[in-house]
Amino acid sequence: MTMQTERFVDHFWGSEFNSTTGFDRLTQKMKSGKQSLTDYIEFVKKRSQIELRYGQDMMKLANSTLGKYEVGTLRNSLEILQKETDDIGKAALQCAKSLSEDVQQVMLEFRDQQREDRRPIEEAVKKSIRLKKSCYDQLLRCKSVYERACQEADRSSDILQQNMTQPSKKVDQLKTKMKTCREAAKSADKEYSEAVKSLETARLNWEADYTEYCKKIQAIEENRMTKTRNSIWQYANICSHSLVDVDNRLEEVRRSLEQCDIRYDINMYIKNNKTGNNRPNSISYENFYNSNVRIEDEMKKNSLPRGRPIMDYERVVAMYEYSAQGPEELQLSPGDLLVVIQKVDDMWWYGKHKNGEVGMFPVSYVREIPMS
Repeated sequence: MTMQTERFVDHFWGSEFNSTTGFDRLTQKMKSGKQSLTDYIEFVKKRSQIELRYGQDMMKLANSTLGKYEVGTLRNSLEILQKETDDIGKAALQCAKSLSEDVQQVMLEFRDQQREDRRPIEEAVKKSIRLKKSCYDQLLRCKSVYERACQEADRSSDILQQNMTQPSKKVDQLKTKMKTCREAAKSADKEYSEAVKSLETARLNWEADYTEYCKKIQAIEENRMTKTRNSIWQYANICSHSLVDVDNRLEEVRRSLEQCDIRYDINMYIKNNKTGNNRPNSISYENFYNSNVRIEDEMKKNSLPRGRPIMDYERVVAMYEYSAQGPEELQLSPGDLLVVIQKVDDMWWYGKHKNGEVGMFPVSYVREIPMS
């Protein structure tokens, strides 16, 4: 059964919006791959230098006087020995030349080409990451301004309502301020909406760039591993052809290369280094007013779940009189008992009154009753 190769693009994401863990992991993999090529090239270079020195020494040895004082078959044997020594020296020089030109130089050019192939797609992703981060920071600033502007507009409106009985000049001033605040809130709303759109565009562009990066990086890495495997095979064949007497040792290299499986290596790397397959979700526009209304609408739909004992819920007792400001709020009198259904935030909770009504009530007007 053929093993299926896993894909980088499915395993090197992160759910945190500005996370670069997957990209950093793959970038480090590329650096490690480049260093691996450099180490292998240096290894071949040193072996080539050894063969060169060995060949030169053997040819010098072959020029030595040998068999001068012998005759017959012994002289012939010594002459053959001298010739074979010279041939061994020439074979070693040819081995050094082949290692230098066919292995070392080829892999050096391959390493440099891989660097040129990787650089533009890596820079494109870095640029997308910077743009996404910039848009994200801009969105946070715009959202903060928007919320403050909305709050200021609400305050100015409340102040106007509370001072309608004041002199007309004072009322006009408050109306002018309320108008200014509302215009500022409207402007901030527009800027916030545009920031959300810009961020989503940046996120989609980053995702497209990073997806393409993962695909190309995996292709580059598979090519590097395949090229290195084939180069080692060629290295072994060159040395084996030159030095028959060490063929048995080189056979072990070939046997190990026969077991080399790029797909298995890729899958093992992913298994030990993957960062996750959940991509970050888009950030939606949140309207300051509608978000509060939605919470209140959801609260109206809630009730105590059937089958759950009432004693399982937290209970509180009202300490002060509170007049409901709308149908979604509960009227409180000192001593009223309530069951807490949901703690909406630090200021408002949602619960059920002893009279059966459900709604919102201010936390500061009640005291929690310890559960027995």
